[in-house]
Amino acid sequence: MWITINTRLKNGVQLINSLNRQTFVQLLSHLSSNKPEVSFTEEELQKLQKLLGLTEETLQLLIQTISHILRQSSKVILKPTALQKELCEKLGFENENAEEFVKFWSVQMNDHFGDFENRMKLKNIAWELNVQSADQISNKESLPLARVQFNLMKLSDEKEDSLTVELDKNELLQFYNTLESIQMKLDNIQDVGK
Repeated sequence: MWITINTRLKNGVQLINSLNRQTFVQLLSHLSSNKPEVSFTEEELQKLQKLLGLTEETLQLLIQTISHILRQSSKVILKPTALQKELCEKLGFENENAEEFVKFWSVQMNDHFGDFENRMKLKNIAWELNVQSADQISNKESLPLARVQFNLMKLSDEKEDSLTVELDKNELLQFYNTLESIQMKLDNIQDVGK
């Protein structure tokens, strides 16, 4: 599960369910565009408290709950239908609010991760090793460089493109270690799924 469910969270979801659709969408928008700790001024909090008829404590719970669910849901990759189902079944969202949350979340994820239709797929990798020979004028030693070419294909229209990078020994080692780390995380995820 992508979020830990506790009594406080459930109580916050009940507060969310008490909001009308428009108020919930406005809160989502406001909270996602600001850092949680500075999301509202004192004056805005007082106005919101009066508008919603909540105590200061319950208003804080409402704001913290929405912020927490936004943060946690942005850390996982889910299908929108699966997210909506979990919001309703596991967190107790009313369907209307879950639907609004998922619409909002989908737009946010698209902004963060880009348009999945325009993703690129790695088609092939080519590489070569070049050595810059020593130079008597500048007193440089010979420098081996790896040139790596990534041949990419756009998934939507199969248009091909390539990206070439030139790496020295340290950069190549760092690239290798990064790939190794990614591979270990993928292996761990696959092991958890079994």
